Amino acid sequence: IRINGKPATVIGVMPPKFKYPQNEQLWVPLYNEFPVKPRGAQDANGVQILARLKPNMSIDQANLEAVEIARRLAKEYPKTNGDLVSARVIPLLNAFTGPQMRGTIYAMLGAVVMVLLIACVNVMNMQFGRAALRAKELAIRGALGATRGRLVRQMLTESLLVAVLGTVIGVLLAYWSLDMITSYMRSMANPPPYWLVFSIDGPVLLFTIAITLLATIASGLIPAMLSSRQNPAEVMNEGGRGNSSRLVNVLTRTLVIAQIALSAALLVAATFQVKSIRNQTTLDYGYDEEAVYTARMGLMEGDYPGTEARQQFFVKALRGLRGNPEFSGAAMTSRMRMTFANFGRYEVDGKTYVTDRDRPQGNSEAISDGYFQLLGLKIIEGRDFTIEDSDGRQPVAIVNTSFARKYWGNESPIGRRIRQHNPAQPAEWRTIVGVVPDTQMQGPFNQQTDQGGFYIPLLGVPPAPQFVTVIVRPQVGQRAETLGPALGRAVAQIDANLPVYFGGTPARLHDEVLGINRLIATLFTIFGIAAAVLAAVGLYGVMSFSVNQRTQEFGIRMALGADTARIMRLVLRQGAVQLTIGLTLGIGAAVLLLGVVGRAALQNFLFKVNTLDPIIYCAVAALLTAVAAMSCFLPARRATRVNPIVALRAE
Repeated sequence: IRINGKPATVIGVMPPKFKYPQNEQLWVPLYNEFPVKPRGAQDANGVQILARLKPNMSIDQANLEAVEIARRLAKEYPKTNGDLVSARVIPLLNAFTGPQMRGTIYAMLGAVVMVLLIACVNVMNMQFGRAALRAKELAIRGALGATRGRLVRQMLTESLLVAVLGTVIGVLLAYWSLDMITSYMRSMANPPPYWLVFSIDGPVLLFTIAITLLATIASGLIPAMLSSRQNPAEVMNEGGRGNSSRLVNVLTRTLVIAQIALSAALLVAATFQVKSIRNQTTLDYGYDEEAVYTARMGLMEGDYPGTEARQQFFVKALRGLRGNPEFSGAAMTSRMRMTFANFGRYEVDGKTYVTDRDRPQGNSEAISDGYFQLLGLKIIEGRDFTIEDSDGRQPVAIVNTSFARKYWGNESPIGRRIRQHNPAQPAEWRTIVGVVPDTQMQGPFNQQTDQGGFYIPLLGVPPAPQFVTVIVRPQVGQRAETLGPALGRAVAQIDANLPVYFGGTPARLHDEVLGINRLIATLFTIFGIAAAVLAAVGLYGVMSFSVNQRTQEFGIRMALGADTARIMRLVLRQGAVQLTIGLTLGIGAAVLLLGVVGRAALQNFLFKVNTLDPIIYCAVAALLTAVAAMSCFLPARRATRVNPIVALRAE
């Protein structure tokens, strides 16, 4: 078979489930693919070291040795390793599950716990209501000799039956939803690593059973204890309601307030996630993403050994693509998938730098002539690259407006000089010849707007990049997304062995890299909706319970002349008080924890979202207010239809 432009003989077959480290299907010798190059070579490839610890060797001990090795290399090779005076050994799993992934998982776990708490509060309120309705029954049982422990066990058993039924339904839904999530993840253009598997196994089921028992105790014990401690004689004298009804009312209203508070906080977090993915999907890249088609090409060492061979290919390919009648224009860039530009350190002429860390970091991109014209970007000041810039005799660069504003303010940057930083060998100074509008050079992930960026000629970059992205524009009346086959044929005419991959319009490519983000936002949306529904059900249940408990009161009020509007206001006022307190606590906690304390940490997970945005908090408050209004309206209307005569004759 032919791999990366070189013939290879298959010498082994791995098990079908082995795809380490991501989703690989082929493995080649490292030194055959990346030949050894001189220390500090600008085109050298980075590698990751995979090692197995010796018996009785801890991670901390390995870290001490790694730091010592790094310091020794820094001393022996100060030019290339001068700043690399430390090293770190981490478990393999941590190398793939970075802080962002772990933070996302913990955030989702927190959302699940909040939904579970809201559900437990709902069940607890339901148990309070059932206990109130059965107060007379429980009193009679107690009078006939039933012990308090027996009554508690009976009510806990009933709670357990509800919890078990809910658990069974939940596990079945989990199986179904996990199949959907797994299918979606595997269908993505860039699926997650093969080892990232969601499944329900023995430990998960045991954990679920433990949570079920805990939820049963948490939601059923307090109602059972309160119901079992009532005096049978007092219950019978008070019409079957019991002497603890006032305490039950206080507890149920308090629990509803807690539900609303938790729902508000969870909805705020879910809204942050939804707004983040919306900002990413609607990001303005500075050009029409649907107007061009792009694909990636790799010029392998076996076919294109060195800068001269690659630059000759660039010239030949651009000439062929621009002369192809199926395209109205063509250009090339080093940026991968029109999403990820190079990010590194650079120097500005006139500035003084002591160490590498003093040098600023920014985005850079190697492009061919005609790149800006193809994307519809106009030169704001100066000129575009020309074919004459490819000889490298006069190194030039073009900067964007953010870069120019950052270093020279309102002054013209034309004629100023910058250079990329190479610790092994100083790069040549490049004269700025033009200024172009800002574009999103790091796709839907980079939130930094003050780093700026610059462009250098693709044909004047030593060494020439091994991987490039080709961009073509369709003829008038043709859609860019249909150019894939035509581009494949055109490249095959230039080099039949050259693979073309990552094809699509920039809009589609940008959408593909957001697959996992979209899934996370969807899950948080589901959590938020579940919280709102549970809060609505809980408030409705408590209001209904309250109306039932106050039936005689409403009958007396109406008999004394209260109209239906007054009764409705009386009921709605109770719901409004609970809503106001719950929203105040929930929104306040969200502002404090998400907007202030966790603001810096959330910036790594959310894309251009202001965690103190008043619109988000007001929207959540408005949504829960509308939900609460609907939950309170039906019980309030039922209260207005109480027949005073029937209410006064009731037990």
